[in-house]
Amino acid sequence: MGFLSGLSAVLAFRTIPTTILITVIYAAIFSTLLVTDQLPSVPKHTRGLDFQQAYRDLHEVAARPHPFNSHANVLVRSYILNRVKDIASSYDHVSVDFDLSSNASWASGLLSTSPYAVYYESDNVLVKVEGSDKEYQESGGLLLSAHWDSVSTAAGATDDGMGVVTLLSMVKYFAEHRPSRTVVFNINNGEEDGLNGAHVFIEHPWVNITDTFLNLEGAAAGGRPLLFRATSRAPLTSWSTSRPHANVITGDAFSRGVIRSGTDYSVYEQAGLKGLDFAFYRGRSRYHTKYDSIPGMSGDKSKNALWAMMEGTLSSSLVLANDVKGQTRTESVGQGSEPVYFDLFGTVMIVFTFQTLWIVNIVLLTVGPVILLMLVYFEHIIRVTSRIRSGYYRAANGDAHHESFVARVSAEIKYFLKGFWVWSKFWTALLLGVGFQVLLAVGYANLNPFVVHTHPWLVFVSALSLAYLTTVLALTFPLTKHGVVPAPEQQKLSVLLHQYVLTWALLVYTTSVVTLGGTYFITAWNAVVLLGAVLACVEGMAGARGYEDEEEIGRQRRYVRGVHYDAVGSAENGHQDSENGHQHADVVEETEPTEITPLIAQHGQPTPLGEEQGAIGWWIAQLLVVVPLPVILVSHIAVILLLAMNQTLTDGTSPFGVYGAVSMLALLIILPLAPFSMNMHRWLNGIILIVFILSTLYTYLAFPFSQETPLKVYFAQSVDLDTSRVVTALTGPRQFLSTAIIPRFPSAIDQAVNCTDAPDKLGLQTCKWEVGDAFVPSPGGSKRHYGQGPTSSLQKWVTASIKRKSNSARIKVQGLNTRSCTLQFSGKRVKRFHLSGDGGKGLQGGSEVPEDGLEQIRLWSRDWEKEFEVDVDFAGREDEKATGRVSCGWAEYESATVGGGRTGGKIPSLEEVLLFLPEWAVVTKSSAALFDAGWEFEV
Repeated sequence: MGFLSGLSAVLAFRTIPTTILITVIYAAIFSTLLVTDQLPSVPKHTRGLDFQQAYRDLHEVAARPHPFNSHANVLVRSYILNRVKDIASSYDHVSVDFDLSSNASWASGLLSTSPYAVYYESDNVLVKVEGSDKEYQESGGLLLSAHWDSVSTAAGATDDGMGVVTLLSMVKYFAEHRPSRTVVFNINNGEEDGLNGAHVFIEHPWVNITDTFLNLEGAAAGGRPLLFRATSRAPLTSWSTSRPHANVITGDAFSRGVIRSGTDYSVYEQAGLKGLDFAFYRGRSRYHTKYDSIPGMSGDKSKNALWAMMEGTLSSSLVLANDVKGQTRTESVGQGSEPVYFDLFGTVMIVFTFQTLWIVNIVLLTVGPVILLMLVYFEHIIRVTSRIRSGYYRAANGDAHHESFVARVSAEIKYFLKGFWVWSKFWTALLLGVGFQVLLAVGYANLNPFVVHTHPWLVFVSALSLAYLTTVLALTFPLTKHGVVPAPEQQKLSVLLHQYVLTWALLVYTTSVVTLGGTYFITAWNAVVLLGAVLACVEGMAGARGYEDEEEIGRQRRYVRGVHYDAVGSAENGHQDSENGHQHADVVEETEPTEITPLIAQHGQPTPLGEEQGAIGWWIAQLLVVVPLPVILVSHIAVILLLAMNQTLTDGTSPFGVYGAVSMLALLIILPLAPFSMNMHRWLNGIILIVFILSTLYTYLAFPFSQETPLKVYFAQSVDLDTSRVVTALTGPRQFLSTAIIPRFPSAIDQAVNCTDAPDKLGLQTCKWEVGDAFVPSPGGSKRHYGQGPTSSLQKWVTASIKRKSNSARIKVQGLNTRSCTLQFSGKRVKRFHLSGDGGKGLQGGSEVPEDGLEQIRLWSRDWEKEFEVDVDFAGREDEKATGRVSCGWAEYESATVGGGRTGGKIPSLEEVLLFLPEWAVVTKSSAALFDAGWEFEV
């Protein structure tokens, strides 16, 4: 008996063993996930890549902001061009094309209320490494792409300097290790202003060589890069890096419009290429700011981030460029061929098609319920039969005959309510969990909406601990008078069955309505709960201990071949117990012997009331089946979404969306332990309650920004050449912008500051004020007078002419020291346009002007101070007037041109913002131009 008691204490379904095992499982999953999620250090042997040269290249590329419309951009282009020419000079199979002939026009924003068109002239740097296999020298090649331009407020170390220097390393690598297939490098310009460099590459003949691509991007500022999305399954076979980091849920977010930004991937996919998008995604608060720089990443983070991108690119490129069998090109076509993929702890990639997922879902939805219903029925029959044989029902009926009618009715009601609670407590726990998570999210959104910006893990801990408390406390209520859970195995089976119903309903929804690959974890959850429920049913059929409550145990009787022997109470024992303050169950004793009494005395050993029940071993197998896998899968998703979304509120993301996602993920991580939660130790529950209170109070009260995780505010300035008025605009959260930021600026003192809701950023406001002469910007000198400052008055910054004929017009516009101008139409829209000198090509394939016409035409030239000549045809009647604005934009300012690219451009208001912002805030650009100047027109 001592051995069995010891074994029960360790392996039975009891409080301490259950608490320990569940704690160990969750701790192991979380710790392993966080450890493997760290950036890898740069190894001594870098697999043939020259890391030190790449890091030197990064210092040149990311030395200062270099947007397309800056002379610093030309310096970076010259450096890249010289680097690839130097490599190509030593290898006959490497050629360089500095593309100064391609141009393209296309329509964009077609689904928005403000559709626009773009005209762009190429200055891309293209490299071709000819493959060794003649069959794949002119077709079936690989495209590697990154952009060298940055935004005007960032040096662009991660967006996209690391992508560019990675490609420079790959040019050298493939030059030395000639691939089987031809590899084309598109090191392009103008991505930040509308994916322009990728669009114009589609016009270059080298695009016809390629059929697969890998795009390198920076959608944030550092951290561990992620495989953002994939066009199809075949290219994913290349993603077998030593540390893969990928999840289809990010691709789903792009396809459903949850992520509104774009990368060059979109252009290549639209052009019919198959490929991958590899990008940084963490640290949005530093993205497009001065902190996206080498000094902006502390310690070795910049080196480690660069190596992570280089290693992933090399591993994938080697497979894609040397695939002579076509394994990375062979595609299954048709509905359901979309890929489903995710990594596990950065060690292995799981890849299959959505069609496979759909088939598994259908099998689980149809076969699973049938199997489970049969097993539940057999388990019930076996249990009822066992009770009949043991005389349980006769004993219960015998007791009932000695009770009054009221007592019997009361007992029946009690029995019904107890049964109803057992079968409804899981849904009660679920409703409580959802309800309290909603309250928590609403509390964050209203009291401290930006706290997740700086404290994402504390917010997650708060939601996770709340999910645990609502689940465990609801499922452990009520305890018996002895403080133990009655019939734990029976309750475990009940919760498993109800959890199966929940996962089955979710699976129906994800299979028939949502149809997204990112719901794969629902499939896995349903499968493991089904298996766990099957094991629990088998356990019940095997007669495992723990399926009876105290009432059933209290009715234990002694029978011989169906003969009933009553248990009697010992008055002496009862008296002694009452004196000690304890009350025990009746002791089973022998009655007086009769003619049917067995010759050998049989002393029963019933389970003492108040002692924990629970079968040995069964629950461990069920827990290991049901809990780890869904927790692992959802935790991987949680890490990606938490670190991708936590700093997007300053971009205009709804706080309810962010906190709602955090709460949902926390609940999904906790729910798998529900079938075993009734045995969680009360001390652990108390500790988690304290954790919840402290984390929630802190995050409700903490200041949401810091120098490490600053608040982004968006800067723009506009000059009205008709009136010479100069207006500065800042966009940011209303609770900080107008009270804690703008009053710091000298230019805003004693000025009327007008704040309105930002038109394109939810929950933010835009504040505008007019500035004096000291804050008037300057476009700088013309290309003939670099460094001499402005050479003309305000009115000569932009020269324009408009001539209308019938329902058409010819518009000419030219800006001083700029490569960018814009035509805005506020009355009649434009249904057709073309530029002189574009060769009459018209719009790029797959691009059409919407039926209602265009509101804007954006013009980009490779040359400075080009005069754009645009012919437009208006929509609507001929007698309607056409109104709008002709403007040009600039992006150069003094502090951004230290060390190179200075031509006299100045933006004093931006310098003021950089100087006077609090340390917990940082400025970024609001649009492509930091300031624009223009004329209103009416023709």
